[in-house]
Amino acid sequence: MLHNSIARIPEKIPLLNRLYKRNAALLKRNWCLFLNRRGLLKPVSFVMWLTTYRCSMGCPYCEASAGAQRVNELSTREAKDFIDDLAGMGVKRLCLSGGEPLERPDIVELMHYGHAKSLDFGLASNGYHLPRLWNELNKLRYFTVFVSLDGTPEYHNAIRKKPQAFERAIETLALFKERGVKLRMINTVVHPGNIGQLQEMVPLVKNSGANLWHLSPAAWVGRAQTNNEFILDGKQLRDVADFIKKYRKSVNVDFGESYAYLWCLDGSFTGKAFFCGAGLVRCAVMPDGTVLGCHQVYDNKYSEGNIREKPFSRIWKEEFKRFRQPGVSAACKKCEYRNACNGGCWGKKQVQGACLKGAWGKPGQPTEK
Repeated sequence: MLHNSIARIPEKIPLLNRLYKRNAALLKRNWCLFLNRRGLLKPVSFVMWLTTYRCSMGCPYCEASAGAQRVNELSTREAKDFIDDLAGMGVKRLCLSGGEPLERPDIVELMHYGHAKSLDFGLASNGYHLPRLWNELNKLRYFTVFVSLDGTPEYHNAIRKKPQAFERAIETLALFKERGVKLRMINTVVHPGNIGQLQEMVPLVKNSGANLWHLSPAAWVGRAQTNNEFILDGKQLRDVADFIKKYRKSVNVDFGESYAYLWCLDGSFTGKAFFCGAGLVRCAVMPDGTVLGCHQVYDNKYSEGNIREKPFSRIWKEEFKRFRQPGVSAACKKCEYRNACNGGCWGKKQVQGACLKGAWGKPGQPTEK
């Protein structure tokens, strides 16, 4: 993808790299808008499909509030039609999430169907069921695997309400490493209850099969939307940034994608340049077929349509207008970081009311909500 190719040009030239990171979000967004005006814009990063709300774990800050099958989920036939449509429009990457995607009864069948249509998969899983399904899943192509770890083994198993949850997550990463999947990610949702465990996690991550560790502060979404105890205040956000800077040379650790704009607030512009690709290079499809521009905030009030009523390819071409308008919000126009972050994570900004600039480094101020 061109905007990623552009990013590689200045990487080895420090001054040019810093200048690029100060303007990356604006450059990438303008390139996407240029493609859109010419009818060439595609979801080239990935389409994320929340295959089901089912999950046998009980994480108290789950973004999807997963647990039971709460909606009329896409049937096997509807899912195959969706995959056909993706393949027909040239989508190469489908990221499977949930809930727990491997708890959908027909998921292996659907993944093999997508494999036959030349799709590469991303898998966002808790890893609990993967070892027993590995003989079949090992036959497919993957661009990434994404496994969550909440802290030390005892803490992880307790908060997930599942014995052996940590051990199976680690086993899953080892299997994908042996398989040769290039990007094997651990995500840790950071909150006041586990921020003190990050240092203990360093050797666990280093000895796992992961090659990237994302730290994602808990947000006002899903189950955490009504529970303030999981939200970091501004000082704690700075503590996470300091931890990353201290350990990034020994373990490949960074903020989660939707929080990478915090590096411009930090002033260091370290880590990966930020870009919110919601509705531009990626999007999400919910278990009932509702299409959302953002894969971070699962709220149908932001619906762009439903694939049961209109094919995804048409929705992608005709909708997403809220994401494809030039310019930034009034609140961002005078911000010194506007070119570096373009407003930050779109979805989190909808539920928080603002980016985290106002709370950055300030004790007792978790968000602008």
